Formats: sequence, C-alpha cells, structure tokens
Amino acid sequence: MGRKTNCKKKMKNITLFKQFNCNTPGYATCVVQNGKIIFEQCIGLSNVERSTSITPTTSFRLASLTKPFTAMAIMILKEKGELNFNNNITKFIDLPKWNENITVRQLLTHTSGIPDHEKPLYKVIKNNEEPTMHDALNILKNQTKTLFKPGTQFLYSDSGYVILALIIEKVSGMKYSSFLTTNIFLPLKLNNTIVMDETKSFIKNRALGYKIINKYFKLFDYDPLNYIIGDEGIYSSIRDLSIWQNVWNKELLVSRNTLREALSNQELSNGNVGECGFSWFIRNYKGKKIIFQDGCWVGFNNIMLTEQNSNRTVILLSNTTCFPTEKQRIKTAIMILNKSNSCSKRKKNDII
Repeated sequence: MGRKTNCKKKMKNITLFKQFNCNTPGYATCVVQNGKIIFEQCIGLSNVERSTSITPTTSFRLASLTKPFTAMAIMILKEKGELNFNNNITKFIDLPKWNENITVRQLLTHTSGIPDHEKPLYKVIKNNEEPTMHDALNILKNQTKTLFKPGTQFLYSDSGYVILALIIEKVSGMKYSSFLTTNIFLPLKLNNTIVMDETKSFIKNRALGYKIINKYFKLFDYDPLNYIIGDEGIYSSIRDLSIWQNVWNKELLVSRNTLREALSNQELSNGNVGECGFSWFIRNYKGKKIIFQDGCWVGFNNIMLTEQNSNRTVILLSNTTCFPTEKQRIKTAIMILNKSNSCSKRKKNDII
C-alpha cells in the first residue's frame, strides 16, 4: 500500500496539460493498476456557463468508448446461449440479401464491410429531426452491397455497432439501455453511467462538450445524430470506468475464455490478422503491447488504454476537442502512463 500512496503523492501536482485551468473546460484522468486507482487528476469545468468543476464522478460522453460496452453485452448473450459469434446477422435483423454472409463476429471486429450510415443520414434529415438507430438501419437497408467481402479486410465501422445494439434488443427482448443497465451497470455499481438515447434521460454530474474557436472555448454539445446508440451514446465517469476496466481482467461478467477471445486480434479469411479484437484495438507501440479504445464526438475526446506488460490502464475523458486524432490520444495516454512508471507491479493471471 505504501508504494501506491507514494505514487499518488508524487503525481498529484504534476501539470499534464498547460492549456487547461480552473476557468476552462478540461479533463478527468486516472491510472489503474491491479484494480486500484494509483493516480487521479481532474482539471477544469464540466459546465463553463455555470462554473461547475470537473470531479472524478463527472459523467462525460464516451463517444466510441461505448463500443466495448456493446461488445460485452453481446458476449453476455453468447454465454447465456442466446446467440453465437458466428451467427449470420440476418438471423436477428431483417436486412437485404447482401448482408446474409455477415456474422456477429465480423461486426464486433470491424471486418463486415457494412457501409456507413452517418453521411447518408445527414443528407436526408430535416430541421429538428433526431434520428434513432432504427433510422440508421433503414439507411443501411437502402444500400446495395458491402464495401468488401465480409471477413477479408478491416475497416472501422460505427454502423456495425449500431446493428449490434439492434441485435441486443432483438435477442434479449429489452431496450439496449435496459439490457446494459440490468446486466452491466447495476451489477458493477456504475452509478454515474447511463445510456443517452431518444428518451433523453437526465444525467447527473454531466459534462458539456466544447470546441476551440479563435482561442476561445465554445459550447459544442449537440449533433442531430446524438441519439443513435450502440456505437456511442453512453455517459460515464473515470471512477466508473476504473471499475469497468477490471471487468476485462476478471471473470466478473463473462468467462476467461470469452475474455481471451475478445482481447485477441481476429484472423481474416485471407490469413492476415485484423487490427482489433471485440472493439478493442490491439497494437505494438514502441515495443510494448497496448490495448485501447478511443473516441471523439461533438466536444468530447477520450481514450482508455492498457499497457499489457505493466497492466496499467490510463483513462482520459475530456470535454474539449483538444485531442482530435487517434495518434494524439494514444501519445497523450502513453505520456500519462510514463509519469506513473514508479508505481506497483502487475499481478499474475490478469488477461490485459
């Protein structure tokens, strides 16, 4: 315990980002090792207009950090015997014939070739319309083919995770938000985690998103596609995500075998290896294996990254557009991890 405490004291006053202060939007970040938070820092305002400070329980829009939750819901259904990763998606969702060879696994691993729904939706929505995932599905039904033969290539797909959310609803007989609340949020006591769907549920301690315009932070919290879920749509805090991270190390929701499958690069049909497991990217970064998911949507930029050798995970949630690219988010996460290098060693038998 002493070593962890010393690490917290050592890092407490480190300035990570000079562009943020107590009068600007900012971030919440923590480093987790062996299921324990060894570093935590919150800087800035969750609501600039009301001068509300960011805290460890502030809920940020996760953007694509939602995808691992969707993947876990599918994994839970698989372990309940309700579906198989190799099932064709047309078993669950009414889609045109060109979708009949796409599997649940290919949606999970971004290898399906499903076309994008966002650009076509922006072209057809009218003023004040707020499409749902069912509207996204209708857009996809009007497409004529996949972008490539399913299983042969990797191409990051938000649409695939929207379809996974629809599969969760079809198989479970529950709304996506209800299934996640019942099977993930409540069992793990994720008290600041919620799905923001078309019901527009109240979110306590909610951060608003901002972007920089001419060196000033301006509110950037709304998009008409905000209520399409599965690929994004969850709000959560660093405290809740520190608990969530441990789910991928321990048999808390699914078996170790299912976890290992989810956290392994999936092989393509041509023998090449894809870039990710079930939502998680798996890469070598300067000689070290990292597992991560990042995300950006409206005024939120986030990343959750695990350095496998040390079993340290950094969680960074920001209500600004200051980390606009994947490369910047990874570099920032690694920088935070490097500042916690002196902290305790990993435990044996952890999966990530």
